[in-house]
Amino acid sequence: MKKIIGSIGLGNIGEPMAINLIQSGYSVIGFDVIEKPEFVSAGGLQVKTVEEICKQTDLIVQSLPNVQALETTVDALIEFGHSGQIIIELSSYPLKNKKLQASRLAEHGITMLDCEISGLPFMVEDRSATIFQSGDQATIESIQVVFEAMTNKRVNLGEFGAATKMKLLANMMVAIHNSVAGEVLNLAQKADIDLDEAIKALSKSAAGSVTFSNKAPIMITREFESGAGPFRHMFNYLHRVSELAKDVGASTPLLDTIHQYYEKAEAEGRADQDIAAIIEILEEESSVKKNK
Repeated sequence: MKKIIGSIGLGNIGEPMAINLIQSGYSVIGFDVIEKPEFVSAGGLQVKTVEEICKQTDLIVQSLPNVQALETTVDALIEFGHSGQIIIELSSYPLKNKKLQASRLAEHGITMLDCEISGLPFMVEDRSATIFQSGDQATIESIQVVFEAMTNKRVNLGEFGAATKMKLLANMMVAIHNSVAGEVLNLAQKADIDLDEAIKALSKSAAGSVTFSNKAPIMITREFESGAGPFRHMFNYLHRVSELAKDVGASTPLLDTIHQYYEKAEAEGRADQDIAAIIEILEEESSVKKNK
């Protein structure tokens, strides 16, 4: 029988990840402040407190919404956890916060791994999302079978913090690719090119990308309110990757340029819209230029 795994945070990433573990034969005990009937229907056991998870498992997967939730959860892990426990931390926070909480846990013999997910919720569900791994190498190797149960794609990046940095780089590329997709489709439309045909042709060409394949169709349907990648998440990532570039002295002309358009999206109150809505901002700018 496979071991019991704890799952703290059953949101857009945590829940499908927990269900993947269940489908791979693990017993999963989950905690979230909101009831999760889909998790329970899949075979998971939802409990009322982090304490209940700490007492029943040596391995916990965390996917939390913010730094405050991380601090509160670590407080509970220190109070109710035990030496030898392993925490797979999948959430995205500034690295300094992850390092601080990992250090607190280490004082009690609990090992936190810095891991990040590159992929949208539906990609986690179909196991096509990538897990970036970093931290104690012996610990990572000891639980590779669990990572394999979570997703089909994994990359071990080395020392603690590397996964957080790689996530920023990945989202920088997503933001740029998304902007390019909007710019290209806006141009295609004005050049009287059928947009459906443009997507088919470009997706199969050397210019294609996962981001283009995911976002271009949304740019055509304009179903921005139901998209899986809202601007509110990207705002934070772009700010953090800009700070990283500044700290290390890296030139980022493309990032600096597209960042202006995401800032405009924020100013226009588009936080809950999918980032594919960047095409409307580019269209607005095109109209202004045409009228000059």
